[in-house]
Amino acid sequence: MHGKVNPSLIYSVLLELGLGVAAVALGWFLGVNPREHLVPWWDWKGILKSFALGASVGLGLAICMQVFSLLPIRSLQKLDRMVQSQLKTLLGPMGIPELLLLSLSAGIGEELLFRGLIQGWWLSFYENPTMLEALPGILVSAVCFGFAHPLSKTYIAIATLAGLLFGVLYWSTGDLLACVLAHAIYDAIICVYWKWSESRSHIR
Repeated sequence: MHGKVNPSLIYSVLLELGLGVAAVALGWFLGVNPREHLVPWWDWKGILKSFALGASVGLGLAICMQVFSLLPIRSLQKLDRMVQSQLKTLLGPMGIPELLLLSLSAGIGEELLFRGLIQGWWLSFYENPTMLEALPGILVSAVCFGFAHPLSKTYIAIATLAGLLFGVLYWSTGDLLACVLAHAIYDAIICVYWKWSESRSHIR
């Protein structure tokens, strides 16, 4: 990291982790434990399994999004320019270690809130919910996740689709750590790839 701590990094990390703290507090009030399906730290086999699953989903999503952004669709091209501008403003001063820390914070905080609390609250009404029974919780958590990323209408739609993927992953595996890692790894790939592209453009 740079010698001077980036205030934007501190604010962003605290904001993301604050979502997780809020989720745990609200969960206590609602009688839901958002951390219930996190693999315990001493279960190394479970952690490795979650990491393999999360890495596969995060990498697959990042590749799909990169291919999707190359499609000759005006709204996507406009969104790509907007995202590039936002990334440059918010993340430009950050180094790769800082981007990785921010990505992990986003994965932890947002997944505790949207999957652990919102979707988990709905799933708590069923012992072994079928896809049809789990669907309302998946949809609500995905839509909330989408609107939590209000960069544009297109971006909200894309974030909602990502939220659906994370929601199905959570329902099908009951593994919140896999969702956290999938989310964090996706963010990390996108941010690091952008940083690498920016450095290459300055060299030319």
